[in-house]
Amino acid sequence: MPTKEEEEKGVVSGEFPLTPIRTQRVEIRNTPPKLLDLLTPWECEKVMTASDVSHYGAVVLGREHIQRHWGLDWTALNRGTQVAVTIRDVETRTDHNLLLGKTLEDVFLLHNNWLKDFVFRRNLKEGDTIGMYWNRTSSSICFSVLKRATGMRME
Repeated sequence: MPTKEEEEKGVVSGEFPLTPIRTQRVEIRNTPPKLLDLLTPWECEKVMTASDVSHYGAVVLGREHIQRHWGLDWTALNRGTQVAVTIRDVETRTDHNLLLGKTLEDVFLLHNNWLKDFVFRRNLKEGDTIGMYWNRTSSSICFSVLKRATGMRME
């Protein structure tokens, strides 16, 4: 970058090439993402409610469950548009395509085959605890059943 004096001399003499200044958009986060613990990476843990495993067909996630640093299309979500997300079941090593939407009350709904792909296939029940985290490498949400309602730990 030239000094103010060099810039003024160049403009007066006509020798100084004027070039536009480049701008760069930077995202400023209020809170930094948690460090990923490789033994327990679950950024989000949720105990399944009756509505999460019912015919309603969606799991309800609060603001505390969806992390701001997850690589989601936040502009679309804030406009009320549903976004496609890949959910990777780490135990069965299967990928599932679901939709994530945000309501006016800042509640997130993960749906579109939630019942078939997770509730029925993984036999989820009220009281089971699931875990999720964002995988930056695959740009997907990793999913696991952490605890069954009976208190047995999943291995």
